[in-house]
Amino acid sequence: MLKGFQITILPLILIWFCRCTSSVNTSKIEPRTNNSVTANAKNPDKDTSFLEKHLIQKNLINIHSLDTNIRVVLHYATDQNFLHKPLYNGLTQCYLPCEVAIKLCNAQYYLHEKFPDYNIIVFDAVRPLHIQKKMWEELDLPSSEKINYLAHPDDISLHNYGAAVDVGIIGQNDVLLDMGSPFDHFGELSEPKLEKQFSESGQLLPCALNNRLLLRKVMERAGFTSITSEWWHFNSSSKLMASKKFELIE
Repeated sequence: MLKGFQITILPLILIWFCRCTSSVNTSKIEPRTNNSVTANAKNPDKDTSFLEKHLIQKNLINIHSLDTNIRVVLHYATDQNFLHKPLYNGLTQCYLPCEVAIKLCNAQYYLHEKFPDYNIIVFDAVRPLHIQKKMWEELDLPSSEKINYLAHPDDISLHNYGAAVDVGIIGQNDVLLDMGSPFDHFGELSEPKLEKQFSESGQLLPCALNNRLLLRKVMERAGFTSITSEWWHFNSSSKLMASKKFELIE
């Protein structure tokens, strides 16, 4: 196990590392209702849920086997989400295809280059297709509005391949940086395409805009692409490429 391992070596070596690493760091980050996140280092937990075992069988890797500095608070494993109930059946760790995990570790490395006290926090990673369908069915919004935030149940999301991540930044004292709106806020204030408008009106403060720009900068430098509707969502590849490279998690 490599404590706080940072990605600075060649991708081919890293791919070998992903395949050969069997030890998994299991330090648990407890979700909070406020803006702080605290590591529970004294009582590390290991996922034993059916979902975790399923993800391991699909050759996804725990991000903490590459970098233990990356924070993980899966909101859909708690009731701190738009449906107000757990959806991930006890899963607490971030699992991703090796290539995507490497990119996320690179983003963490680039963030640390400029801000050593900052860390990436993962709100969501791989999302099984059956859970995506459940989200769509239970979200009480018109379909015309749902489509701005969720993939249609007849469509495939990059999350279903583990090829997209929802992330933010933890600053000093393990406090979430202000991004102008919470994660999974279903409103226009969360949309990057409207940042100029909200910034000019004063609804999006300069510090929040700068934090969003910082997040996009490190994620895009690492090979992710952003989208126009959610400041927290980043894609690792196109759907076509993901379908060729990765297995659909149903």
